[in-house]
Amino acid sequence: MEVAEHRATSHSAHIEPGHTIWEELADAGYRTGLFTPNAIVAESSNLASFFQKAVGPKRQELVFPDALGPAQVDGDPSYGDYLKACVRSDSPIRSIINGLSREFGSSTAAHDPTREHAGEYIDAFLQWCESESAPWAACINLMDAHYPYLPQEPYSRWGGETLENLHREAMGGPLTTQYLGDRPFWELEATENLYDDCIRQVDDYVGKLLDELDANGELDETLIVVTSDHGEGFGEYSNLNDEVRLIDHSWGIGDEVAHVPLVVKPPGDSSNETVTKPATLTQFPNVVRESLEGGTGSFTLDAGCAITTSYRIQEPGTELPLPADEREPYFGPWHSICRQQNGRVVVDSVRRDDGFRHTPSPEEGVESVDREYIEAVIGELSEAGVTQSSDDPSSEVEQRLQELGYMT
Repeated sequence: MEVAEHRATSHSAHIEPGHTIWEELADAGYRTGLFTPNAIVAESSNLASFFQKAVGPKRQELVFPDALGPAQVDGDPSYGDYLKACVRSDSPIRSIINGLSREFGSSTAAHDPTREHAGEYIDAFLQWCESESAPWAACINLMDAHYPYLPQEPYSRWGGETLENLHREAMGGPLTTQYLGDRPFWELEATENLYDDCIRQVDDYVGKLLDELDANGELDETLIVVTSDHGEGFGEYSNLNDEVRLIDHSWGIGDEVAHVPLVVKPPGDSSNETVTKPATLTQFPNVVRESLEGGTGSFTLDAGCAITTSYRIQEPGTELPLPADEREPYFGPWHSICRQQNGRVVVDSVRRDDGFRHTPSPEEGVESVDREYIEAVIGELSEAGVTQSSDDPSSEVEQRLQELGYMT
């Protein structure tokens, strides 16, 4: 569904059962698995519940898995409440160590390179694949190229120790609060070098995953989709409003954030083709269904468009470290529509009264945005009613979201 339809836009959004392709695959006899360090997917939302097997985040694993941990105490316990629960448990000392490790250990960070890199989750996925002979369907959601940008040493080519140390100084919360605050934007711009190192890292791990599937005789008969949920901004000015600087993926719908990779290998197909038509990830369930029937689905539409929507930031935007009279340019909703028109690809974008049109070809001139078309397309979409009301995330999950740079 499009964002304007599902409206699962909060970090604690919960989706009603019966609306995911993973449930369909389970009903069709597939083992389904999710492998991710992503706190949004695995903890604050209920997306992980639609998979039969879920692994991650590994940083949440207890030192003593058989003893009590903070998450097993009802409510949002204080230190004293947790200590009392430990004393009453079967393993008081181990339970206390679990609590201390969670609170003060190095694994409390949103990204622990030794435990949370792609290799850890790919290994867990491969072990799961080999555990049974039944067919499988999996989502491997890797966070190596997500903030914080801390590549492993073998992949550190363009960033370096000095830049990593600067980046660590800015960590501990949303980059927004740092670079709309007191930290200089040149530092954020330089951080893109670390991001490139992280992309290099995840590329290598994905290559190793494909090699393993090939060695196991499974690659040829598997539908592989490599994509991303967003790109990143490193201080670029928004095309829609030059008062806005793009910082990670907190707002905006430009190519920096919305033009993500999409590499698809259908079962039994090793041919190469570059597709230039607008593609939309809303077609993923249909591609899967057609593959089950022996066909080859497409992420492009013969008629229609690819829609990008963001509702962030919501008024009054108090999470922005800006005076109240300077926040409006960051307020959503943001809408962007990519389509073919007169034999070329055109992208129209609007945010409130702001509008911008561009084409992917740099030689094309800038034209006036087609605001009426965007309003007509978005206006035809209605809320699908697939979300549940949900409680606010626990303080522990809120900490994870804060560490990952999300504003809560």
